[in-house]
Amino acid sequence: APEKGWGERPLLRSPRMTLTYVGVRDRVDRICRVLVEDLGLLPGNRVLLRGGNSIGMALAWLAVVKAGGVAVATMPLLRARELGDIIDKAQPAIALCDIKLLEELELARREHPVLRTIVPFNAPDQPGSLAVRAAGKAGDFTACPTAADDISMLAFTSGTTGKPKAAVHTHR
Repeated sequence: APEKGWGERPLLRSPRMTLTYVGVRDRVDRICRVLVEDLGLLPGNRVLLRGGNSIGMALAWLAVVKAGGVAVATMPLLRARELGDIIDKAQPAIALCDIKLLEELELARREHPVLRTIVPFNAPDQPGSLAVRAAGKAGDFTACPTAADDISMLAFTSGTTGKPKAAVHTHR
C-alpha cells in the first residue's frame, strides 16, 4: 500500500490508537523477526492465536502469515479442555495470547506440552511480551515466499457438537 501512496492512510483503528499502513508494516515486520529469530518459527509451523478482535490480534495474525507460519485461530471463550483438543490437532509449538486470556491456555499447556512457548501480545510493560521483544527488532522483514495453495490459517469451530474441527484456509 505505501507504493500506491497509501502509507500514511489509516489501516487499523481502535478506541486507543490508529495505525497507518506504514505503521502496521513496521510492527508486523518486527513481530516476524521475534517469531523467526527468537522463537524459531519455520515455514509451515503452526502458531496458536488467542484473543479477541483487537489491533494486537490483527498484528499477530498478519505476522504469523507473513513469516510463513500457519495461524491457528481460536475463540476467546474457549476453556482449557477445548484448547487442548485444538492443540492436539494443530500441534502448535508457539502461542501468541492476549494477556487477559492466559490462564486457560496455561492450563491447557500443562496437559499438552507440544505447546512450548506462550507469549502475551498486548503487555507493553512486561518483559518477554511480544511488544517488548518486537520493540528491539528491525522493521525490515522479507515475507516468506508462499504459494496460493499453501495453508495460511486453521480456523477451529467451537466444538459444541463434539470436538472442534479445523476449517483450512489457503493464502488464495
